[in-house]
Amino acid sequence: MKEGQQVLFLRDDQPPLKSDLTNLVAAAMICGFEFANHKPLLDTLEEVNGEPKRSVTWSLDGASKATFRPQFTEATFDLAEFRQSFESLEWCRANPDHPIAYLRAFSDALSSLRNELRAQKPLLLVRRGKRFALIPQDADPAKKAELLAML
Repeated sequence: MKEGQQVLFLRDDQPPLKSDLTNLVAAAMICGFEFANHKPLLDTLEEVNGEPKRSVTWSLDGASKATFRPQFTEATFDLAEFRQSFESLEWCRANPDHPIAYLRAFSDALSSLRNELRAQKPLLLVRRGKRFALIPQDADPAKKAELLAML
């Protein structure tokens, strides 16, 4: 994060692969919004009153904007034409402001996000007073003990 940078946080309590918030993030990315940093997702599990509590937080750059150009000329597509246009990356690049190109970009962005999310595991969030530790689930016992000792 850069000094003076405004960060917008989008939060949910659902796993990222099941959350509608992930769809929103994918849509925001293809419209020109940017992540606030190189690790925009914080997915944690914390035990609260004996129950696991999940917290998912996306961080987006508050200065990024989306610019939408004037609407395209009305056109009618049959399903074959729609499919051909949707599946053609060249067509989408040549018609970047067309709704079909936005749908394709959204589909690609969402697929990419989901692939990245499948490879991630939530962090274990442990609180002691005002201090907390974020522990990777695959941390070896020595590393976990070291992190907990710092609390």
